[in-house]
Amino acid sequence: MHPVRDWRRKVAALVLLTIAAAAMYLLRLGCPLLRLTGIPCPGCGMTRAVLALLRGEPSAALQQHGMVWSLPVLLLLFLYDGRLFRRRWLNLLLWVLLGTGFLWNWAVHLV
Repeated sequence: MHPVRDWRRKVAALVLLTIAAAAMYLLRLGCPLLRLTGIPCPGCGMTRAVLALLRGEPSAALQQHGMVWSLPVLLLLFLYDGRLFRRRWLNLLLWVLLGTGFLWNWAVHLV
């Protein structure tokens, strides 16, 4: 892995994202896509899953969103500009697996 570039901006972005998610949760706004279209987005349930993890309920977290386990991986990908491995194909494979997991989870919850 290469050193984290622009870490201050990245931390600021993560803080803003956390504040926005907390505000949406506390104000009970819910998912904007769900409110506009009636269709949940692939990330719907992730906030509830994180809250379940914080309460120490991993099985409840997985029921809320099956890809909650991927959050540490996504955080690392964000910090390291989407490249965790030296070999390009490994990074591409990781992105494809994560994307497939989110789409699969989304499809299961739509049915």
